[in-house]
Amino acid sequence: MDGKVFLIKSDTDYAMRMLVSLALREGNSPVTAADLTEGQNIPVDFAYKILQKLRRAKIIKSFKGVNGGFSLAKKPCDISLLDVVDAVQGRIVIRPCLLDDDNCVTAKPCPVSYKLQKLQKTLDNEMHNITLANIIQVKKGAL
Repeated sequence: MDGKVFLIKSDTDYAMRMLVSLALREGNSPVTAADLTEGQNIPVDFAYKILQKLRRAKIIKSFKGVNGGFSLAKKPCDISLLDVVDAVQGRIVIRPCLLDDDNCVTAKPCPVSYKLQKLQKTLDNEMHNITLANIIQVKKGAL
């Protein structure tokens, strides 16, 4: 792994796995963090932090009390990988100059940034088009 940069961080991977687990459960009864992490090698304390980020982004709902836990706040088809990445780790940006011209060291668009803008748009669109529903279909096919 030396010398590699990973765009999807481990906390985002954990978030997606917990969301898949939530989506695959029958009914709408809340699921505890311990149940969501069971068999997934996700530390429960870390899971709580991730789940709170997902709750703040209105991707999931949380419920307190004896029968408390977490459930999806949206349909799986309305939750994209882009939503989860933004909520958990922040937007993936190829280069800071793609955010705005103030981040460009040359103070003007260059030929490199033009090509990178196209790549950024492709990445954003692809992540937007990958939904939790798509991932569940793949998972169900593997079962």
